[in-house]
Amino acid sequence: MFDSGKINKIFSLKSNETYIIAEIGINHNGSLDTAIKLIEASKEAGVDAVKFQKRHLESIYSNEILDNANNSEWSFEYLIPLLKEVELKEDEYKIIRKKCDDLEIDLIVTPFDAESAKFIFELGVSAFKIASADMTNIPLLKLCNSFNVPMIISTGMWNDKDIEICTNIYKQNNFKYGLLLAQSTYPAPYETLNLNYINTLKKYSDIVGYSGHERGVFIPISAVTMGCKIIEKHITFDKNQKGPDHKASMLPDEWKEMVSNIRMLEKALGDKKEINQAEIQNKEAFAKSAVPIRDLPSGHVLIKNDIIFKAPGKGIFPHEIDNYYGKVIKNEVKKDHYINQTDFEEIIKLSQWDNFNFSKQWGVKCRFHDYAEYQVLNSPCIEFHCSQTDLDIDFKPDVSQSELIIHAPEIFDRQLVDICSNDKNIVKKSLNILQRSIDKTIEISSYFPKKKPKLVVHLGGMFLNKRELSDTSELTNIAIENFKKLNYDENLIDIIPENLPPRPWYLGGEWFQHGFMLEEDMIKFCTYFNLGITYDICHASLYCNEFNIDLVDYTKRIMPLVKHIHISDAYGNNGEGVQIGEGSIDFENVLKEIKEYQFTWVPEIWSGHLHHGAGTYKCMKILDTKFNRYL
Repeated sequence: MFDSGKINKIFSLKSNETYIIAEIGINHNGSLDTAIKLIEASKEAGVDAVKFQKRHLESIYSNEILDNANNSEWSFEYLIPLLKEVELKEDEYKIIRKKCDDLEIDLIVTPFDAESAKFIFELGVSAFKIASADMTNIPLLKLCNSFNVPMIISTGMWNDKDIEICTNIYKQNNFKYGLLLAQSTYPAPYETLNLNYINTLKKYSDIVGYSGHERGVFIPISAVTMGCKIIEKHITFDKNQKGPDHKASMLPDEWKEMVSNIRMLEKALGDKKEINQAEIQNKEAFAKSAVPIRDLPSGHVLIKNDIIFKAPGKGIFPHEIDNYYGKVIKNEVKKDHYINQTDFEEIIKLSQWDNFNFSKQWGVKCRFHDYAEYQVLNSPCIEFHCSQTDLDIDFKPDVSQSELIIHAPEIFDRQLVDICSNDKNIVKKSLNILQRSIDKTIEISSYFPKKKPKLVVHLGGMFLNKRELSDTSELTNIAIENFKKLNYDENLIDIIPENLPPRPWYLGGEWFQHGFMLEEDMIKFCTYFNLGITYDICHASLYCNEFNIDLVDYTKRIMPLVKHIHISDAYGNNGEGVQIGEGSIDFENVLKEIKEYQFTWVPEIWSGHLHHGAGTYKCMKILDTKFNRYL
C-alpha cells in the first residue's frame, strides 16, 4: 500500500502543508469505471487523498426499512434505493486501492458501521473519515480507534455542546482524531457556514479542518488562512446528476483552481518578514543611503556634516547612520558614492587576491566600466555582463590573455528579450539586441585573442502568469525558427544559451519561466544549431526544487553540451545567487559530474562584485578549499 506519510505529519503537527481530500463519496453512482476516472481527475488536480463511503446496509437500517422504504419517512423512499444502487462491491474496492497505490495518492474511506470499518481496515487506508452523523457514535469510533489509524471527524449536524461532550470522550479514550467544521446541507448557504467557529474547534482538537458543501472554491481557501490543516470537498463530473452530493460538488477544473490557490496561499503564510532579491533590487533603486558631500580619505572620522542621503540604497541607511558617526573610514570614499559598512573595515582588494590554481578555465564577472579593476587578476577567462547601453560603448581595453565571454543583455526598452514570443514586434526587437550582441562580441574579441569568444544568451520563454509545462516544446520550436534569422559565423563566435530558473526576478518582480528551463528543451535547441550550453547550476537547482527532480541527474544529462558554467548556491524555487554553503545544493555530488569535462566557469554570487569583489572572492576561496579537485 502506498503511504505518503503526509497524513501522519499532519497529525504529529510536523507539517505546514494542507492535507487536501477529494470526496468522491458516492458520486461514482455505483460505477467502478467512473470511480477510477474520478480518482485520476483528483490526482491531476493535485490532491493528497481521495475519499469513498462504505456501508453494510443491513447493519445500519432495519429490515423493514430496507424491504419497504415507503413505510418510513418519505426521504427514505428516495435514499434507500439510491444507497443500494451506489454501493460498490468489496472486490471493486480492492481495484480502487490498487489504483490509488499506482497514482501514489492516499485512500480514505468513511465507514458507516462496524462491518464496514473492519473491511476498510483490512483493505488499508491512510485514515478513517467519520461522517457528521456518526460524530456521537462512540462505539463505532472506539472500534476505528482500535485499528491505530487516524480519524478525521466531521462536526456537521451538532451544536457546540454536543461537540464539547464528544471531544471530552475522545480525549478520555485517547482517540487520534481531528475535527472538521462542516455544515450538513447540500449545497450549504454561505450564511450558515460560521467559519469563525474554527477558532472554537481549536480548543477541542489540535488538528482542525474544513469539510465544505457550499458552492464555489473560495471558502476552503479562507479556511486555510484560519488554520485549517485538512480540506475536504466533493468532486463530480456533472453537478446535475441525480444523487444528494453532486450539486454540492466541484468539477475537476474547479478542483485544480482551488488546490493551486491553496498551495500558493501556503507559500504566502510565512510569519517572518524577510526581503527577497527583487525587493533588494527595488530597495537599491529607490531607497536612500548615506553619500559624502566631498571626497573622504582613508583615516577620516565620519561626522554628520559629511553626508547627505541619496539613492541608490546600497549603503548605510538613515536609520543606521548614528551607529557610524565618530568611526574611522578605512577605505577612501568618493563624493556622491554611497558609504557602506565595509568602508569602515579592512578589505582585500583584487590586487591582494590569492593566486588560484584551478584546472578548469576560471574567471570572474564584471562590467565594461569596472574592467580596469578586475584586469589585475589575469584570470583565464572574463565574463562581461552587458546592458543595452553597453552595446554602444566604445570599449577598447588593453590586449588580454583572458578568454572573452560576453553575457548579452536580458532587457531592452524595459522589455524582456524573448524569441519564444508570439508577438512579432518583441521578437524583432529581441533579435536586434541579440544580433548587436553578436557583433559587439566579435568586435572586441581582437583584444582577447586567446580563444574564440563566447556569447551567453537568454532566449526567453517567460510569462507573468503560469502556463502548463506541456507548452515548453512549442516554445522551443518557435525559438528555433526565430534564431535562424540571426547572422553569425560559428568560426568567429560560440553562442551558448543559458538554462533559466522557474521563478526568475525580472523588472522588479516574479515571473514564470517555461522556455529554456527543462534539460530536454535546452538539448533540443542547442543540438539543432550545434551550440554549447551555459550551465547555471543555481538555476538548475531552482528548477529541480520546483519540480522535484534530481539535480545530479539533470547535470549528467546536460553536461555533454556544456561549454561554460555559472556557480552559486540556491534555495527553494527562487533563491538565486546564494553564497556557497548558504543554500541547499549538494555541490560534492553535483561537481563530481562535471569533473571529466572541459569548460570555463565563473562565480555568480548575488552582488558579489560589490566592495572590490568581496562576495566573489569569498566564493572562490570556498571552491578552492572544498572543491578544487573538480574545478
